[in-house]
Amino acid sequence: MMNVKEAFEKIEKRFHEAGVDSPAFEVSVLMEDLLNLPRNPEITVPENLLEPEEEEKLFAAAEKRAGGYPLQYIIGNWEFFGRKFFVGEGVLIPRPETELLCETVLKYFSRTMPPKIADLCSGSGCIAITLAKELGGAEVTAVELYDGAFEYLKRNNALHGNCVKTLQKDALEAFGKFDCIVSNPPYITGDEMKELQTEVTFEPETALFGGTDGLDFYRAIAKNWFEHLNEGGLIAFEIGDTQGEAVKEILTENGYKNAGIIKDYEGRDRVVSAVKYD
Repeated sequence: MMNVKEAFEKIEKRFHEAGVDSPAFEVSVLMEDLLNLPRNPEITVPENLLEPEEEEKLFAAAEKRAGGYPLQYIIGNWEFFGRKFFVGEGVLIPRPETELLCETVLKYFSRTMPPKIADLCSGSGCIAITLAKELGGAEVTAVELYDGAFEYLKRNNALHGNCVKTLQKDALEAFGKFDCIVSNPPYITGDEMKELQTEVTFEPETALFGGTDGLDFYRAIAKNWFEHLNEGGLIAFEIGDTQGEAVKEILTENGYKNAGIIKDYEGRDRVVSAVKYD
């Protein structure tokens, strides 16, 4: 039988050869999640022997990852804003840069009464659930059209205490009145769709493709939801890092005020927000 350290080193080498980013980290995640081992098992429990069925399970998952399948789909969950979210085929994987979108909304409403929020193209629900948890008393509606993603939205909502209202419908069909419209919509361009990293190709195209120039959803949401945003309300989008000025212009053209671009921690355009004033 192989011990933990031997298995770790063998898989780490395989990941290096396959071009996996952060191979040691990913091996550690696999071992922790699939085998219930402690963090950094090659250091904490290096001499522990793996049972044959554990070894088989681990190496099968590792080979799948080496072939480009997303780590998050293999383990079935991922962390966002310090909370666990279920993910799998059919739903977009939460990404750390999206936390900036949540932080933008949290900052805007930090000194106000709990807002009424619509999270459009909600996917896993990571944005909606985070805002509901972080803004005590906020009324959050998570809107998602597609069956696969909506199932994960419902699972994650249940996991976190059914803290948001889930609604399966087209996010471009506006309804109700809200203090905040927030969305991480599909924004990848037609050309970019042809050059996706292998692991991204496993994620649903419906959560990625934003039209030829990547701006279709920004145009439609900005236009369709304007009358459904309350006076003084905030609209905030995650964007691709080349889309800041274009999305800012879309919001301004549709009557929103004080449109601005917020950069992420690597200095790239990541969020565009604006407010509604009559």
